[in-house]
Amino acid sequence: MPFIKQNPLLAEASLRDDSNGDEINSDPFIHAEISEAMVRHESMLINEISLILAEKRTALSVMRTGLAVLVLPLSVASVLIAISRYYDPAKVIYLLGPVLGISFLLAIFGLYLIVYSWRRSKNLESISRGLKRQNPQLSKLCDMVDRGHKPH
Repeated sequence: MPFIKQNPLLAEASLRDDSNGDEINSDPFIHAEISEAMVRHESMLINEISLILAEKRTALSVMRTGLAVLVLPLSVASVLIAISRYYDPAKVIYLLGPVLGISFLLAIFGLYLIVYSWRRSKNLESISRGLKRQNPQLSKLCDMVDRGHKPH
């Protein structure tokens, strides 16, 4: 019986007779336990989707950081090109080498952050689609939010 209490679908099925659909047990306490278990199940599902959405926001902020890190070397290179007529690259190669090396490493790191967060975002999206398929009410709620309607 404890396993049936943990699973609301099994608890609901255990109350019904398969042959004619009549209720076997009409104990109000069992019905209260079932409704409480269903509410807990729905609450847990909403918490799961909230966690996934929070992780997706984090992945998108990492992507934003990766874009900023990627743009930094490009801006340094554009400044160096813009002021190149004021210096002789052969004379300042000992300064340009490290600057260009660090810029290259920053560009690689920025690309890594972008690709990592993009993959993570796609993975989280597939997980949220799976949760939406499991629960049609959650799917309706997410569709309403996507369309801009306020849920009741």
